Amino acid sequence: MNAQKIVTTVAAIAAGFAANKLISLVWKGVTGHEPPTGDADDGEISLGELVVFAAVSGAVVAFARTFATRTTGKWMSRGEIKKA
Repeated sequence: MNAQKIVTTVAAIAAGFAANKLISLVWKGVTGHEPPTGDADDGEISLGELVVFAAVSGAVVAFARTFATRTTGKWMSRGEIKKA
């Protein structure tokens, strides 16, 4: 398997995880409660709040993963890491 694909995939996963954690912290700071989890039993969340959280978190995670993938790809293509 190509080393660049492995490094790029790991970077995208790490960026998505970090973005998700950051969104959770910001959401809790802004709203004062935990972000929506998608549980059907969670009756304290309004539909509007759920939609806003889904849109914001999806956009931020997608941006973070795309940025990490592109940046890692450029970094690897410059030859800073020796190809196996």
